[in-house]
Amino acid sequence: MSEVLRILHAGDLHLDSAFSAFLPHAAARRRACQCEAFEALLEEARALGVSLVLLAGDCFDTVMPNPDTVRRFFAALEKTGVPVVIAPGNHDFYTKGGFWDSIPLPPNVYLFNEAQLGYFSFPALGVAVYGYAFTAESMAAPPLPREAVAPDGMTHILLAHSDMTGASAYAPLSAGALAAAGFDYAALGHIHKPMPPCRYGRTLAAYSGFLAGRGFDEPGAGGAQLVSIDAGRVSVAPLKSNAPVFLVHELDVGGAENGEAVRARVAQEIATLSPTPDTALRLCLVGQVASACIPDKASLLRLGEGLALFEVKDQTVPLLDTAFLQKDQGLFGAFYRALLPRLQGESEAERALAAEALRLGFAALSGRELL
Repeated sequence: MSEVLRILHAGDLHLDSAFSAFLPHAAARRRACQCEAFEALLEEARALGVSLVLLAGDCFDTVMPNPDTVRRFFAALEKTGVPVVIAPGNHDFYTKGGFWDSIPLPPNVYLFNEAQLGYFSFPALGVAVYGYAFTAESMAAPPLPREAVAPDGMTHILLAHSDMTGASAYAPLSAGALAAAGFDYAALGHIHKPMPPCRYGRTLAAYSGFLAGRGFDEPGAGGAQLVSIDAGRVSVAPLKSNAPVFLVHELDVGGAENGEAVRARVAQEIATLSPTPDTALRLCLVGQVASACIPDKASLLRLGEGLALFEVKDQTVPLLDTAFLQKDQGLFGAFYRALLPRLQGESEAERALAAEALRLGFAALSGRELL
């Protein structure tokens, strides 16, 4: 019975990200957490018996990363003691004399450094890894083989920073082209919130996803993929990162009569969520509130002073006396009547847009500070 080969497929680490929404000391802490999360992932992979590591690009967020971060990155890779293959992406693209060449590669690290398709063969593992490097910020098309990879007893893997979502400046890859190439597995990077692994012809393809969220558009835990090859059959399973997270949470404050009532609910919600100090939290306030309910922004933000980052978005809607507004000769009435046809429109999207316009307009007319 053949032994199962396990491979770590990661990417989109974006080490040395700016984290510009944070104060400088908090941003520095976040960057350190990125490195710690990557090191922890490699330790977990070693404990799982991984024999090969694949990094699908954007390991760094910039082509000018901090030299200390670069050294720490390569030191962590060398410590794995297994082959590591890297395909630079659009954020950390390869240029001759650039940071990828700034220090000698550890003996176990293999780097694609051309925009043409190349490969590294690992006969002891029964694996050949094909790939390429971004050598600029964009790539018109990925350099796939002209003919399907011929079965030869080896497992053939494509390691690529590529976009399968459609027209793109980042090596757009179609389902048909991937299927025609005939790889056993495609270890992809670039899409941070990817679709589940999918089969294209004989090729199982998966994106690694992001390792550590860098904004509220990347909420929740990041991770990577654990690839298993058993007698030629390829399967993947997600690995969860221990990096600090961004959380986006909706809080219904409907019925609140005043700002103090809103503040009390926000305080209670934070206590219920029990976020760690490294958490970045965004609360979206929703529901219908009294028209006189004007939350104090500074007071609400003080509730999250123990967090790495705290934001509150006020998406509440004032309770309306529609009968009064129909007759009101002031600005409130005029504004309401101007929007009424759209509020009653047939399109759900149009009604939603009108409701948002009404919310923002009434907030401005009431002198409310928008959160």
